[in-house]
Amino acid sequence: MDRISDLPDELIFQVISVLSAKDAACLKCASKRWNNLVTLLTTDVFVDSSSSSAISESLKEVARNASHRMRRCSLKLRSLDFSQFTLLNDCLRNVFNCGVLDLELYISVQGDYSLPFQIFTCKTVVKLKLGSGFVIGILPQNALLPSLKTLLLDSVRFDGLDGCAFQRLLSACPVLEELVIDGFNCEFWKWSRTVYSLTLKRLTIRRSRYSEHYEDYEFKGISFDTPSLAYLEYSDYIHDEFPVVNLDSLVEAKLNFNLMTFWNNTNPTNLFKGLKNVQILRLDFIDTALLFEACREAATETVFENMTHLYMPTEADVCWHTLKRFVKKSPNLKTLTIEDLHYACQDYRDLESVCECLEDYSFLLSCPIEILKITNFRGEIGEMVQLKHVLENLQCLVLLEIHVEERNDKKVQILADLLMLPRASSKCKVQVTFD
Repeated sequence: MDRISDLPDELIFQVISVLSAKDAACLKCASKRWNNLVTLLTTDVFVDSSSSSAISESLKEVARNASHRMRRCSLKLRSLDFSQFTLLNDCLRNVFNCGVLDLELYISVQGDYSLPFQIFTCKTVVKLKLGSGFVIGILPQNALLPSLKTLLLDSVRFDGLDGCAFQRLLSACPVLEELVIDGFNCEFWKWSRTVYSLTLKRLTIRRSRYSEHYEDYEFKGISFDTPSLAYLEYSDYIHDEFPVVNLDSLVEAKLNFNLMTFWNNTNPTNLFKGLKNVQILRLDFIDTALLFEACREAATETVFENMTHLYMPTEADVCWHTLKRFVKKSPNLKTLTIEDLHYACQDYRDLESVCECLEDYSFLLSCPIEILKITNFRGEIGEMVQLKHVLENLQCLVLLEIHVEERNDKKVQILADLLMLPRASSKCKVQVTFD
């Protein structure tokens, strides 16, 4: 076999893209592989419209030209009305018949719209994005997306007209690797409250809004049975419990919880235990950190043997109980990122005082942290005093990275003060940036 035949498809696509139509047509005759690649290249379809008449014409144009295999089809229809439902579904069926690989369907629906069943039996689609605002209630019995690796759902609601439509969809994706759910308002869903997939590697769940009427809804337990998951981003109200948490392969987690739904019976113990293998943990906003403090018994039981990177939201007047607990339970922690140092004194005479929660910073003595990042530093005297205590106890530190709020009149003074601070580690360098 010659060298050109050994080239990957993506590189061949770039070569074909600069050929004339005549040369590309000749190339199709070279081999079966070239014929498929040239045909695949010819149709990328993009429709983005809010005009009703323009939408109809665009859909008809897609249907007329759907005679080749499609690499990508993007339909963004911002004012679809009932009279266009049939036209849209006919257009989508033609797209599926053309073997589309990447399909993005974003429609603003006026009325009850149902996706054509063929969307759940497409054998070729590798990446599928669906949105926004419609309901998936029924899947066909033969639902199967054998090539789908990436599924993105934007404000899609699942109903239970035919069992758990959400879980049936996941079960129909045997090679699914990435799932993104934006607009995760699951209190309006009818589902099994379980995310189950043996193949899923990346999971992103983001709530679209936090309602002031949260007390009107139930936030029952939610389970994650995803043993192959390596990345988790989860932003939501805190749920009552997490009955099953299987995250044995988890490498990185980004968590953001709203505690307005935290009640006396809220029990996130299994979630904490499920994070035990994580290597990189980011807690966004102070509420998330306070959740670990509110459930201190569960947090204390969990040892994060593999954690090397921790991002902890901190505020100057909030105690470091949660941070202290994480540091003590993470024997291999190398990089720690915080927002504010903890100091709340207003009287100049109290600048040397240290909050009882910090135990004179003795919990840092045996800590293996090598990189400390502080993202919200103002250069005030109280901060300098607390930072001095921190540096005197971090014996393995090699880099202190400080991000300072820009104030031109204090740049030189702040930099000089930082460089003068004593450090337990002779290898520690100071890096300062002014934002």
